[in-house]
Amino acid sequence: MTDVPLVVAAPLGIEARAVRRGLPGAVVVRAGMRGRHAGRVAHALRDRDPAALTVAGVAGALVPGPAPGDLVVPTEIRSAAGTVPCPSAAALAEALRRHGLTVHTGPVVSVDHVVHGAERARLAATGAVAVDMESAALVAAAEGRPSVVVRAVVDTPRRPLLHPATLPGGVAALRSLASLGPALLEWARAVTGERPAGPEHDSTPTGVVSHTPSREVGTK
Repeated sequence: MTDVPLVVAAPLGIEARAVRRGLPGAVVVRAGMRGRHAGRVAHALRDRDPAALTVAGVAGALVPGPAPGDLVVPTEIRSAAGTVPCPSAAALAEALRRHGLTVHTGPVVSVDHVVHGAERARLAATGAVAVDMESAALVAAAEGRPSVVVRAVVDTPRRPLLHPATLPGGVAALRSLASLGPALLEWARAVTGERPAGPEHDSTPTGVVSHTPSREVGTK
């Protein structure tokens, strides 16, 4: 089996390109800023059933601790529409740590705008650890299928956006997104019951390397 039971929703093209480097066989959907193309995600999941959904992209840290390039796996997603629990958070965080990545867990807030200054402090006071603009809308596209969110930190309270450190923070975040593949595959196979290809059930002849490129859905 060369395909994997996973659809990844990444808001922007630069995030999608980073994620798909380490995910041969997975479908990576460009879901658009603020999740405006969430319908693409739902369609990709229906086409690839059984499949699990991962929302992957960048985020801003709200509290001290997470550094640029660190990962945040939400235990719940808060938005104006309500709070959505993320029961797979612990399993994915454990898998990511096994692969040497630095992971923080806790509530994440989804908003429709970039957060600065006093608003950032107010959200941090609620116990949230990070903020993004898409996770709430994109997780809803899972329609009951297993789903999880992982965000790479770009900016922090001490290094906000429009700071000289934003560029290296973005580079660090994209590097982390490109490293997600092995842990995401472990999680997706565990929650869908799919078995990875191995000597006892892999049809690829010995000595032949099979390369299945990931497919990217969407152009905007």
